[in-house]
Amino acid sequence: MSHRLVDVNLENLRQAPSKVLASVYWELDVDDPSVEPEFEKEQWFSDVLLEWGPCAKMMVEEELGAVAFAEYAPPSFFPRLGRFRCGRVSADAVYLSYCYVVDRRRGFGLGTHLVRAVGRDLLDRGVRAIEAIGDRGWTGGWVLPAPFLGAGGFKVVREDARFPLMRLDLRTAIDAGETAESAAVPLAAPGVA
Repeated sequence: MSHRLVDVNLENLRQAPSKVLASVYWELDVDDPSVEPEFEKEQWFSDVLLEWGPCAKMMVEEELGAVAFAEYAPPSFFPRLGRFRCGRVSADAVYLSYCYVVDRRRGFGLGTHLVRAVGRDLLDRGVRAIEAIGDRGWTGGWVLPAPFLGAGGFKVVREDARFPLMRLDLRTAIDAGETAESAAVPLAAPGVA
């Protein structure tokens, strides 16, 4: 099964996995059931694309459509960070809010590949690091599992018993000579890499 990595824009955003489209956990700091998540997500993307540029990548398979999605931007675009004791992202880092893989495609390395592709994009844009809040007690939800981040090379930079801030230094984690364009090369079949 071949994979294709694409930058998310307003034209293809609606192709993202439905669970991602139904969540504005990081984009808004409200817990209001009357919020229309798809509308708010699209508005958020429009604002970020205009002000900062590309802010998400999506992995697409021929037969299944979008199977993985990662979203990232400067921390000022994520108001919910203020709710976390360790939510102060470093000045030289971009925040990774989502790295979601659909259930049936987990365990094949797609999340790791997606984070690496984000890293290559950010290196090309002069960003030095990615930071994310990790959840040590993850049982689902929109805070990334700390073990997933740790396995991908993220290190704790602000400690918290449950929600540490974790950092991936892009200069050492990603081959600086690799460009974002090389991330568009199709992946090997699932389970191979």
